[in-house]
Amino acid sequence: MSAAVSFPARDVPGVALEGRLLGPQDGRPCVVSHPHPLAGGTMDHPVVVALWEAAAAAGLRALRYNFRGVGASTGTLTRQSPLAIADLAGAIDFLGGGPVLAIGYSYGARATLHGIHAGLPVERAALAGLPTRTPRNRAAMSNLLLGRRIPTEEYTPYPDAELAATSPRPVLVLAGDRDPLVEVAAYREQGVEPWILEGVNHFFSRRLGNTPPDPPDLDALCGRAIAFLLERPIG
Repeated sequence: MSAAVSFPARDVPGVALEGRLLGPQDGRPCVVSHPHPLAGGTMDHPVVVALWEAAAAAGLRALRYNFRGVGASTGTLTRQSPLAIADLAGAIDFLGGGPVLAIGYSYGARATLHGIHAGLPVERAALAGLPTRTPRNRAAMSNLLLGRRIPTEEYTPYPDAELAATSPRPVLVLAGDRDPLVEVAAYREQGVEPWILEGVNHFFSRRLGNTPPDPPDLDALCGRAIAFLLERPIG
């Protein structure tokens, strides 16, 4: 049975974040961060919930939480806001201050990776759908949602492939081969080899848009992420 919890963001007065905790009390702490709030991302996204449940089933004390301004979490995020690393730091503080294992999905993966570079006490991190770029125009957004290539699409690059390559802690990038936001070549140019799930998009779905993944795909994603976090051999 999961427990509802609340905790403050680090060094951000007046911001209280909601979360849910699952797993044994004496398990290694693991924090799970969700996709972009302004794109509808919440801690209840099926990919986030599946990763959280898989972490708890593996014996970890797993916390998923809402970034500020999402659900019952107070505060606000705008497109001009910096990555919510203070929210992630608050989650780590709630789990005892670290070190922790970490899972992030999309925006949550970016916050996790940038948090590692900022010195947050993360041992290892599984980064699902970690973008190398973001849509800059309607054509690119249509490609993301509809899974089609449009010649006029434009993107704004992110530095995350290089940051993954230079991470001071072990990280694993997990992505779908139909994800227009994750350029596998950009990672490989930096010497990073992502784990690729064939036939799925940014939402790890085989259908158009932000639709729930099929159970076998979720199982594969969760299995690989947890194996990496626990340094288990892949069976």
